[in-house]
Amino acid sequence: MIKEKRKGGYVLGITGNLVFACVFGALPAEAQQATAGGQAASGNPFIDDAKFGMVARTAYFDRRSSGNNPASNDFRQRSAGLGGWFYGNSGEIGEIFSVGGAYDFTIPLYGPKDDPYSYILRDPGQDPVSVIGEAYAKLRFGTHAIVLGRQTINQAWYLPDVVRFYNKLDQSMIGRRDVRGMLTLNYEAATVQGRVMNDTMRYYGGYVWNVRQINDTRFRNPYQAGFQTTCWSQNDVGCTHKSGDSDGIAYAGVQFRPSNNMMVEGSYYNFQNMMNNIYLDFDYVFRMADKNYFRVGTQYMFQNGSGDNLVNGVNGQPGKDFDTHYVGLYGELRLTPFVVPYAMIGKTDKDQEIRSPYSIGPSYLVQRIGENSKAGERTWIIGTVFDFGSLGAPGWSFDLNYGERSNRYDNARNKIQDWDELATDLIYIYPGEGFWKNLRTRLRYAKVVESGGPLIDDKKTYDLRFDMTLTIPFN
Repeated sequence: MIKEKRKGGYVLGITGNLVFACVFGALPAEAQQATAGGQAASGNPFIDDAKFGMVARTAYFDRRSSGNNPASNDFRQRSAGLGGWFYGNSGEIGEIFSVGGAYDFTIPLYGPKDDPYSYILRDPGQDPVSVIGEAYAKLRFGTHAIVLGRQTINQAWYLPDVVRFYNKLDQSMIGRRDVRGMLTLNYEAATVQGRVMNDTMRYYGGYVWNVRQINDTRFRNPYQAGFQTTCWSQNDVGCTHKSGDSDGIAYAGVQFRPSNNMMVEGSYYNFQNMMNNIYLDFDYVFRMADKNYFRVGTQYMFQNGSGDNLVNGVNGQPGKDFDTHYVGLYGELRLTPFVVPYAMIGKTDKDQEIRSPYSIGPSYLVQRIGENSKAGERTWIIGTVFDFGSLGAPGWSFDLNYGERSNRYDNARNKIQDWDELATDLIYIYPGEGFWKNLRTRLRYAKVVESGGPLIDDKKTYDLRFDMTLTIPFN
């Protein structure tokens, strides 16, 4: 039985028992009684329409730095794991009620204890991860749904037939944060999603009371899950003041896509005791012949303090109030199937950096190592995607980009070093059918040079990653 003493725990206990008794107990046994012709034997859609399977993953991560003086604070983070998650989803009762769940795990393959914090294994001991990541009940009313319990949250919706549809990643401030190749963020939450106006408009919203970090085994209050990711125990050295608390996250958003050429999005988030966030986005595609196009986009983000402003505090202590904002522009051009160049620029207010602790964020400016922009940052990134499928190698693509981040300050208005990053992605997606249909592999490499700061000269960071994902349906 799942029993939680935190907020929402008893609700989740009931939900968890229901999910795992039905989905991972009765469903497989009943599903085996289906006839060879595909007709269910029980006549009960709750059982007959059940789906279960596994998302199998393996990942390797190695990030290291080198500098010319002791102030460089050199580090190394590396590990490898095998795992993923088993999932199960029932059919619907009365075309309304269903349940689902997932068991997430990572088995260590390689993990030097002197090089932790890779987010592949559990830190700081490079230990296995084992947790019930999802256990939820769902009510669906036509194109509207309410989900209660442990769940992943995904608001991604994109314009079709564009190459870099992933350029905004999670597309919201709460999402999967699926960046290290093993597990994703999970939430204890009540959420709602719906589609209206013939699916030209979608809405979403909800309330989150606990979050599980991608390499943790516990669901914690949003502050501890998002801002103390390297400090798991109250008894760890340096963690004795881990007392920050946030009662939860409330959010709502709307996406409007009147055609396949245009999308507008707006959302609001209140991270209690931490910050408020407003996000606006506009995306438009000018279509040409032979699936060629020119795509432009712009986005705006505003953040300010909430309650105790814990994002600016230390070890859960209240911090100073703040407000900051970011503006970004994006362009993408396809004139041939093989080469798709793109570029983006952004400017961040001088007061504070942009934060996105519960997703990789929707910002255009994310690269492999550099994520959200620092206070005062001026950013530009140029790159191109090479689609080798058009040259007779289906499924293969290569993404290469270079970015420069300058005029950067920390949150105390101290000048910090400029940032130049070269980032690459070699991706293979199996193009056929059969067992390997859902196979995806990714090899990533990046190099950063930090220079121009008052304390650090030419600090370099190297980032190497490999991950592989295969979805295996059991029925």
